[in-house]
Amino acid sequence: MERKKLHQRRWFRWILATTIVLVVVIVVTGIALPFAISTDLVRDRLERDISEWTGHEVELLDNPDVGFWPVPRIELNRISVSSRTFPDAQPIMFADEMKADFSILSALRGKPSFSNFILVRPIFTVEGFPEGITSWNSRSGRIAEGMDISIRNAETGGSDDEDLQPIPAYRLGAVTVENGTFTWIDHNSGDLEKVTAINGTISWPRLDGGVRADISGIYRGEAATLDLTSSQPLLLLSQRSAEVTVDLQATPMSVRFEGTAGLSDPPLANGTIAMQIPSMRQALEWIGTQIKPGEAIGALSLDAELQLQHGRAMLDKLIVELEGNRGIGVLDFKQHEDKPGISGTLAFNSLDIASFLRAFTPLPTTGEDIAQTIDTSFLSQLMLDMRLSSQSASFGPVSMTNVAATAKIDEGRATFDIGDATAYGGSVLGRITLAESGVEGGGEIRFSARNINLEQALNDLEISGPFPQGTATINVALSTPFPTWATGLSDLSGKFELSIIDGFVPSFDVTLFRELAATERFFGLGGISAGSFQFSSAEFEARFANGIAEIVRGEINADDEHLSLTGIIPYQRGGLALIGVLDEASEAEAGDETEQAPVVDSSVQFFVGGSWPTPVISPIIGN
Repeated sequence: MERKKLHQRRWFRWILATTIVLVVVIVVTGIALPFAISTDLVRDRLERDISEWTGHEVELLDNPDVGFWPVPRIELNRISVSSRTFPDAQPIMFADEMKADFSILSALRGKPSFSNFILVRPIFTVEGFPEGITSWNSRSGRIAEGMDISIRNAETGGSDDEDLQPIPAYRLGAVTVENGTFTWIDHNSGDLEKVTAINGTISWPRLDGGVRADISGIYRGEAATLDLTSSQPLLLLSQRSAEVTVDLQATPMSVRFEGTAGLSDPPLANGTIAMQIPSMRQALEWIGTQIKPGEAIGALSLDAELQLQHGRAMLDKLIVELEGNRGIGVLDFKQHEDKPGISGTLAFNSLDIASFLRAFTPLPTTGEDIAQTIDTSFLSQLMLDMRLSSQSASFGPVSMTNVAATAKIDEGRATFDIGDATAYGGSVLGRITLAESGVEGGGEIRFSARNINLEQALNDLEISGPFPQGTATINVALSTPFPTWATGLSDLSGKFELSIIDGFVPSFDVTLFRELAATERFFGLGGISAGSFQFSSAEFEARFANGIAEIVRGEINADDEHLSLTGIIPYQRGGLALIGVLDEASEAEAGDETEQAPVVDSSVQFFVGGSWPTPVISPIIGN
């Protein structure tokens, strides 16, 4: 027992002595380190390391401060990095302050190594020169060395691992940016772009490994965050295709891409993309395009497989939702000289045609004043060729099924065609055209319907009153000197043709009409609305100009009656000014009989005035 206690006391004394020695060593080392490690050595090594990494000229303008608690760290003010290839270019990077951790043991050996860099208020400036060269490019340095090896390995094709040269595993670490600014100057185009308030971290532990960047900043007045990861950062910096994942989040738009991409000019990409845009107008303005779609433009979202090469983007297996219209198909984006072009095919379950058109054209209200102030320059800024199909579609209150349509914008002219559709039991065709200027400037509307149920159509259009109804064929051709969307009713000119078979005029009792015409100087249609006027055919033709519709032909044929109407309708004011004649069918044909008893004239001539849908009838006496 005594031997055991003695053994324990010896262990206790040994542990205590060791602890005291360690404390003394730590204290002495802490006191001696500032004297053992040369500040100039750390400064010079840091300057050389940054230069060896980047291949650029590095200048540390102030003397550093070296601290050892809680970790060994060097801090210095004013650091400048300049291009050796382009000595006249602006500094690639200038920071008010830089901090970096370093290893004590490496410093004591005279070769301090650094990690976890912090740049405070850095200003990054990259200038673009001809042939795709930038001031950031360097022929020397560890990064350039790794890029050269990566390019050679990529050109080898990786067919055999023995043919691949290993990339040096130089250690870098992480670089944190606090309140930085990035400026891009393109000397070829004269463009200048700037990102401010940059904060975040770029983590690149080893040269032969992957990179991750989590950065936030302000671009064109909008806050944005960018998360980027790549397992092949050297290929990415070499403007070659590399595996990459990009997640951009900003108020105007959010985009996520996963696949391979290259920073060449033009850029390359092959992978999946998902995009959400709350406002198309805001997004187009943010990315700097001159296209100016309508004020009412709403949200766009899409998911697709993206192939981007030679300035052309193909979206395959596309699922897109535009202004609430969800469709699938293929889209092709291509630059045509100085303007972008969009073509493709989209299939929808349901389509709101008016909202879809607002995605590509401004849609203000109406009138000449608005037409004179609307910017129609989008017609010359965009080329569009879209083929659309939809199981169901609506255009205002009009509902259609099995719709096939096209939308085109080319050479200052926009056209939307409904090539085939079914509506109200018949078929419909239509075209809306607008042009920017010249002989074909303004807008045009053409509409054709065959064998439609006019009663259902009028109900949907909320047109009431004694309007002839039945199985109808309609042809409309209207034009305006103003863009279609900015046209008031008085701006329209053209013609309207309507043919109806097996129809009726609602709220029109012919017998009561004759009785009132014989006894009253004027009367409304309320007193004869108990019945309806059945007819076998009706033909109407009207011409439109200056806010007036001229009825050049109006014929309704029944078994026993014949009704004709001519005159004008100042439709902008809702007025009526028509002359009508109601004949018995036998009287209308009496002139063709040479031998028969005299026919008693029972025709009724009348004037239709007042306003629609409550016109006033005034019989014409003494014919």
